[in-house]
Amino acid sequence: QVEVEGSGSSASATTASQPGGALPELKEEELEEKFVKGSGAGGQKVNKTSNRVILIHVPTQVRVECQDTRSLTQNRKIARKRLRLKVDAFINGESSRTGQKASVAVAKKAKNKSRNKRRRQQKIKKSDQE
Repeated sequence: QVEVEGSGSSASATTASQPGGALPELKEEELEEKFVKGSGAGGQKVNKTSNRVILIHVPTQVRVECQDTRSLTQNRKIARKRLRLKVDAFINGESSRTGQKASVAVAKKAKNKSRNKRRRQQKIKKSDQE
């Protein structure tokens, strides 16, 4: 159970500190789900039907919208996955799954930069010796 700052409520969520970095489990009673008419690509099917899903995790007030497909059921599944990731990032910050991926990417970029710099210096040094 995690206390959420400023809201005076608590969110029941299993955090990523578990083995394997599991995402938090969201309870259906903590979610507010709305269906709105879609817009954009997809033609009449998208414009006439309520296939855009808006999910709000009430304890944290984290909001996700999804209109990736023309199918309402697919959009609901995708929205729930995205909401779990966002709640994980909200609760766990840099130790969340997305935070860990970002830190790995930053470290990899720094490593590549230093390797390229070292290679450039060796190439310059080699050309100066000739």
